[in-house]
Amino acid sequence: MGARYSAWIRIGGSLERSHAERLIKAIRADHARLDWGEPPFEPTTAEELLAARSDERLRLCDEEARYGEFDAIESACRELGLSYRRHTEAWCGEDAILVDWRPGMAEPLVRVASNEGGDEALVSEERVCEALGLLEAGETVEGIAALRTLCPAVPEIPPFVLVGQAEQGTSEDRSQEGADEP
Repeated sequence: MGARYSAWIRIGGSLERSHAERLIKAIRADHARLDWGEPPFEPTTAEELLAARSDERLRLCDEEARYGEFDAIESACRELGLSYRRHTEAWCGEDAILVDWRPGMAEPLVRVASNEGGDEALVSEERVCEALGLLEAGETVEGIAALRTLCPAVPEIPPFVLVGQAEQGTSEDRSQEGADEP
């Protein structure tokens, strides 16, 4: 069954309406929720994804995510070119984890995080001291480079938006639309 950890994921970027079904299937497969303690979010349309946004991004969570990950959602985001940030809470000897992926990254950026501030990455004191030593020794370029590896620049997650035309209704929808006419 695997270990279960609380986790949340925030998704942003432009999604082609014609590809929304891929993300919808992933959300349903991972049993993600819109808020803690709620039943799984089971969208069926692209418009439901838009309506579920919080702070212009799609934010999902699960108190019992398998290994604290959203395998299907994260994979779909990378395939669809959607940015995401996932936070997995610490539990029984496991550190909290912050995972970022943006289009153009070869692999997701994984860092140790704080349980208290979900968007805060933690850095090793030893590595900070090494960078400080370089700076104090006058090796400014190397010291700054060392600090950049500890604090990489990760672009903000853009708003989650749909692009492209809305799909036409099913033949059943079209027949019902006409049924209301005199």
